[in-house]
Amino acid sequence: MKVIDPGHMYQLEDLDSEVGSSLSYARKPTYLEFVKRMGPQYPGNTSAHAGTNMQEVLRALIDRAGYLNSQIPCAETEAVIHHLRSSLLLLELRAARRHGRVLPIHSYEDIEIMSTCAKCGHIGCGGSCH
Repeated sequence: MKVIDPGHMYQLEDLDSEVGSSLSYARKPTYLEFVKRMGPQYPGNTSAHAGTNMQEVLRALIDRAGYLNSQIPCAETEAVIHHLRSSLLLLELRAARRHGRVLPIHSYEDIEIMSTCAKCGHIGCGGSCH
């Protein structure tokens, strides 16, 4: 992993995509870009751009871990899923608190499939953000 823009853009290491590879799915490096906003709530940011949030990345990781666990089940992967869901819940609780909302859930079970706001990406917002 290489930091391109601290806190906002990362170049991730690709596997099986060597230059000159005969693999049909060889591709360029993968970038992970988080939303970057400007204003009083975002000290130090001097530019802005679209991107994802950590919660969305966690949802993808939960799905990936579930897929891997369906291939070769193991206790470690189940623990990873548990901790990823817990992390997602904590981030959503943080967002709700910062925006003066009460999160309508108290369990992490299937949190990754709960609907999110199209504006802010959070659970339980109902479009009352920004």
